[in-house]
Amino acid sequence: MTSQLRQVIVNLCAALSVIALVLGVSYTYTARSLFNPEVFSTRVADGLEDPELASLVAAQLSDEIIDLRKDLIAYRPLIVGSLERVVSSAPFRAVVKRAVKQAHQTVLSETGTNVALTVSDLSVVVREALSSYPQIAAKLPPRALDALDSTNKWQPGASLARVLAVAQRMRTRALLLLAIGMGTGLVGFGLATRKDNYLMRCGILLAALALVAGVAAQFGAPIAASMIRPQFASDLVAGLWPAFVTPLALRMWILGGMGLAVVAGVTSTFRRVNIGTIGRIVWGGVGARPNNVLLGLLRGAALAAAGALAVFHPTVTMQIGVVAAAGVLFFFGIQEVFSVILDWLPRVEAVVAKKRGSALPRIVVPIVLVGVVLGAGAFWIATKNAESDPLLITDACNGHPELCARRFNEVAYATTHNSMSGGDIVDWMLPNQEKGIPAQLEDGVRGFLIDIHYGIPVGGRVKTLLDDEVAARAKYEKLMGKEAVDAAMRIRDRLVGEETGERDVYLGHGFCELGATRFVDALAGMRDFLVMNPGEVITIVIQDEGVTPADVAACFERAGLAPFLYRGAAAKPWPTLREMIATNQRVVVMAENNSAGVPWYHMAFEVCQETPYGFKDATEFSNQPNRGGTGGSLLLMNHWIETTPTPLPSNAEIVNAYDFLLKRARACQKERGMIPNLVAVDFYRTGDLMRVVDALNGVEAPLSVP
Repeated sequence: MTSQLRQVIVNLCAALSVIALVLGVSYTYTARSLFNPEVFSTRVADGLEDPELASLVAAQLSDEIIDLRKDLIAYRPLIVGSLERVVSSAPFRAVVKRAVKQAHQTVLSETGTNVALTVSDLSVVVREALSSYPQIAAKLPPRALDALDSTNKWQPGASLARVLAVAQRMRTRALLLLAIGMGTGLVGFGLATRKDNYLMRCGILLAALALVAGVAAQFGAPIAASMIRPQFASDLVAGLWPAFVTPLALRMWILGGMGLAVVAGVTSTFRRVNIGTIGRIVWGGVGARPNNVLLGLLRGAALAAAGALAVFHPTVTMQIGVVAAAGVLFFFGIQEVFSVILDWLPRVEAVVAKKRGSALPRIVVPIVLVGVVLGAGAFWIATKNAESDPLLITDACNGHPELCARRFNEVAYATTHNSMSGGDIVDWMLPNQEKGIPAQLEDGVRGFLIDIHYGIPVGGRVKTLLDDEVAARAKYEKLMGKEAVDAAMRIRDRLVGEETGERDVYLGHGFCELGATRFVDALAGMRDFLVMNPGEVITIVIQDEGVTPADVAACFERAGLAPFLYRGAAAKPWPTLREMIATNQRVVVMAENNSAGVPWYHMAFEVCQETPYGFKDATEFSNQPNRGGTGGSLLLMNHWIETTPTPLPSNAEIVNAYDFLLKRARACQKERGMIPNLVAVDFYRTGDLMRVVDALNGVEAPLSVP
């Protein structure tokens, strides 16, 4: 092989190695961003924070609505204006993240090609947002929201399918490119007669190419968007660029730093590069006109482009300058480190020569240092590529960032006893709470003890369906007292009119005649709350009076709450709240009597241990084991005064008071060796339940009780 051919091959290997490494890192990042459903959906949702993209999506959704209801075109500005506020909100982004993640998995499994937004979620979010702007809501035609309810496809989904198909191929290509980069680099190094020159060329080329790629990723959105048509696609690129492409810049800076480290190592060993000399060379290239006509034209065009960039994008120009300056500082800093080490090298050589009889080759130390820098950079990039970017739409879990890292069984939750019996519900007799479940959720209640029964609407009320009336009466007399049961039976006996509805599952305490809410409706309200509050986790304990597990499961499906259900093991180790929120498994459900055949429906007193209940006054409270013994991973602390048939808020004023409740909770925690997870009370608005729970969780300092 002639020396000239050898040099050509060496140069070709150097170029191929650097180009393949840069493309390989870029492909690895791009493939992960597009191929990983968690990362992809997070980046799409994150992009909606950009006002321009939010406006674009709002306009697109508005057009979808108008396509369904042509007459709404007259109201388009109102529809767009209201949706713009919705699209950038955390709840909407949570909806989009979940929908895009599901669509991503569907597309990659080749079972579908459209991004189907969870329509009921979208409708909930839009309605909630409009409630904050009543002046707009009053003008917006009801048909607009009706159109949202009937929309089932988002048209850009077909484009997404094509993009994701490309991502599948990119994964394999990324690995191939990285292998080519490493292989050709080693071949070139082996063939090079001057190893130092070869390494320096590779380092300079790697630094330059990574710098160009990094600048393009960081600042290229306006240029890329201006080259794309139609306008919708251009705006989409501009909006999603910061979420999808800009993070690539940091990887390029690291890769460029690795190239500079190679150059610094080589120059510190064989030749020193002086800052003043570099400055004179750069200034000569900028200030002096080259003799070659072509080079002169290129120089003039480059200077003109730089001037135009500075005029029209001064901030971008300054940022590019800062990046370039940082690269220069990094290079000379690394070179100085190598130089100082090499100045000490003669002493090391003397010691080695004395012991071994031969000197340590001078190039060994720089090679080792360069290897360490390259290894650290490669490890960082590999680690960054491997992680799942678990970005959360919310930065708090159940209202507090401190709770996110705690496991589900390490957190206390404000809980209501007979949650369904709210004093604000029309015709509900003998309520245990001031407000119903919707208000409880807004106020911070996260645990719900509810009763369900089969019932049927008759004459404006709900008639309880009792298969065995005698047995049921005896049971409820024990639970509620004879007086309350007699009252319920008198009402029930008057319900002899025609049935006005079908048999269904109802929330009711003992007898639906005393007050009832359709179970599906209550669950749908919970679902709406969870859609609007993506960082909340709740627990439902169901006293299932004869209602089969299959019917309970059907109610969750009908209400749209099934996608939110926790489907893991109801035992230690529980997941953290952050993990439950990230996977959207935010509803833990338990049954008191029968959960057979439904995997996510757990037996309450296999999961929970509890304290006694039925206390007649405040002196009787006990923390002794009751149902569930001492084996459960959760603890239910029952904390109310039983005054059947009429619960009394005056008792709650005493037992829900801050000092009283916290003292009992602390004593329970000490006696049972675990935090009271479900702190269940009557009349949750009376007293200081929320502050006590915060104190138990350590997110608020106790006021007086140790």
